[in-house]
Amino acid sequence: MNTVSRTSPLPAVILITALITYAALIISCCHYERLTGDAVLYLGIAEKYVRGDVSNAINGYWGPLLSWLLVPFLAAGSSHVFAINSLNVIFGLLTITGVWKFSFRFEITETIRSIILVPLVPILLFISLIQPMDFLLLCILVYYLSIIFHKDYPVKSSYAALSGFLGACAFFSKPYGFPFFISHFLLMNACHYYGSSSRDTRRKLLRSMCIGFVVFFLLSGVWIALISSKYDRFTFSNMGRGVFASLGPGSEHETLEKGDPIFFEGFFEPPNETAVVIYEDPSYARKKTWSPLESRNSFKHYMSNLSENFFESLRIYESFSRLSFAILLAYILMLFAQPHTGLFSRRDILYPFITIILYTGGYAPFHFETRYLWIVNILLLLMGGRVLDELLRSDFMKKGIRRKIVITFFILSFVISPVKASFEIGKNNINREMFMLGTRLNKQYEIKGNIASNRHIGRTASHDSWHQTFRLAYWLNNRYYGQPEENISDEELKSELEKYGIDYYFFWGDAEEVPQFLFQYKELTKRDIPGLKIYSLNEKKGA
Repeated sequence: MNTVSRTSPLPAVILITALITYAALIISCCHYERLTGDAVLYLGIAEKYVRGDVSNAINGYWGPLLSWLLVPFLAAGSSHVFAINSLNVIFGLLTITGVWKFSFRFEITETIRSIILVPLVPILLFISLIQPMDFLLLCILVYYLSIIFHKDYPVKSSYAALSGFLGACAFFSKPYGFPFFISHFLLMNACHYYGSSSRDTRRKLLRSMCIGFVVFFLLSGVWIALISSKYDRFTFSNMGRGVFASLGPGSEHETLEKGDPIFFEGFFEPPNETAVVIYEDPSYARKKTWSPLESRNSFKHYMSNLSENFFESLRIYESFSRLSFAILLAYILMLFAQPHTGLFSRRDILYPFITIILYTGGYAPFHFETRYLWIVNILLLLMGGRVLDELLRSDFMKKGIRRKIVITFFILSFVISPVKASFEIGKNNINREMFMLGTRLNKQYEIKGNIASNRHIGRTASHDSWHQTFRLAYWLNNRYYGQPEENISDEELKSELEKYGIDYYFFWGDAEEVPQFLFQYKELTKRDIPGLKIYSLNEKKGA
């Protein structure tokens, strides 16, 4: 029995409060922190669409949806800061509403449904500070799962068509959405099929599944045809191939750059005349392909990667909440407690568990980052609400003080990590720092041309010279060629700079380590910017 009547205004009040609180926080703080490296790349691609440079905007590495959503803002003359923050407001409001709707697929009371919204706001605030395409994917998946988990899904063809549409949107937001939707949609339809006892319902379900796939492939096929034509081979994405190539034997995949040769093998020319950096489309980068089956050593390396990723996924689960393993264990016990014949009809128990395993497993051959598994965070929150609901029904929890302690502990378990991480992001944030520095350089110096930088690790791993200079190059509207190979001699460096036509060399770190040949060129900053010297390679000193 629900502890709060469905006619009670309290749940609606809490939902509205959550929406207003989230919007207020986004509007009031951390505006420049959201100008992340990937956000800058999507902004650059969106600018191509605005200029009509469609051939270069079509990209086989980055999903197009985020850039499409940025186009109206940029076309209307909005600033980059306003565009990114506006989308984060929209994504967050839609996700909060979507999670609220999604929670009705779980057998929980209105009280628990309202409790879930409390940690959801800081979770989404933290997510808004990372990469926007993962936020967009999360938003889409919340609505897709809400539909595919619905008890009426087998008898409503419109649900399948809408699932196909959202599956295509997931693919457009991030390439991983393509294989995930195909496998998950097929698996969920199979679960609905075996959970239905009516032959007529099963026929409708098969027809609906076909409709969903037709909608998905019709929409996805247009983009697949465009990128396949551009790269002269059939592909739905170049991202997976590129990432996997970076993880081969001997790769430095424990580093910030995950072993990508772009960061280790010298200078890379941007892929087109309007690109800022090779990473706008790494499809054109020099990457060594490999296969786990090519040798015994490669297979052992592949299995080692899988093992590392398994434990990394568990670490990420725990970072979402200290109760994550307890929630998963409770779900396993609930699954075993179900009668074999009625297991497929328990959608709120079986479906989220399958989804977590499938979604996580898809990333296992590559590498994990916390942002890749945000939908798992939301599922664990809702599943935790389901476990909490069962717990509060027990006789042991009848006393008010015990209930309050358990509810508080549940909320804090999901709140502490995102709140702490959000504060850490606010300190010494590279996105804000480089935006401010880029604005300053634009006012003080006329820096136009090709840029390269030295190899340097700053006060944190993310403050390395590549990631700092790449952002500056975007705000300066220049082209960044990256950094030289490790242990390169001064003569080799000079030759490489001339080969690639580098106009400016950004040297980060200790001035005593500046190569001698650079002293013959004009240094623009004159020690005005701590930790950075900018050498104009087209201007001799004293000329």
